[in-house]
This record gives sequence, structure tokens and C-alpha cells, in this order.
Amino acid sequence: MSNISGIAGGALKAFSTSQQITSNNVANMNTDGFSASQVIFQEQSPFGVTASAFRTSDSVDISREATNLLTNVQGFKANINVIKAADEMTKDLLNIQA
Repeated sequence: MSNISGIAGGALKAFSTSQQITSNNVANMNTDGFSASQVIFQEQSPFGVTASAFRTSDSVDISREATNLLTNVQGFKANINVIKAADEMTKDLLNIQA
């Protein structure tokens, strides 16, 4: 069960990175010469995901950033539910063995 929580924890970290990049883009959208950064989610072996950011030559597109914010929120919620489910399964398993 701990592997499940580890994978979900890694995903939470990746969504946190994405949230930071998106927030930085929105905060600097009116800054002269600022170019937006984008996040790429990559599979991490053997399981899990990481997020890495790279600077683009594009200006900030507020509709893209709003979509990223909503995606990040849903990613946080989904992975928190995975951790809760893993904890419940562990609790049930321990109750059965007791």
C-alpha cells in the first residue's frame, strides 16, 4: 500500500510544480518581455510522474493558464482521494488480520 501512497505523493509534488509555474505566469503576464513557462509531466520509472518546466518564447495565454489551474486542482483532488483510499484499504486489512 505504501507504494500507492508514494506514487500519489509524487503526483502531488508534480501538480505543485505545475501550480507554481502557472501562478508565476499569471503574476507576470503584464511584465514587459516576460515569456511564459510550460510544464511537461513525465513518467518516472518504475512508477509515478514528475513535472519539469521550460521557458517558451510565447506570451502568457490566460485561457491556457486558467485551464492549467483547473487541471491542477483536479489532479490534487484525485491524488488525495487515492491516498485516502489506500489508507482505508490498509485500515481494513489490519482490522481483518486483528
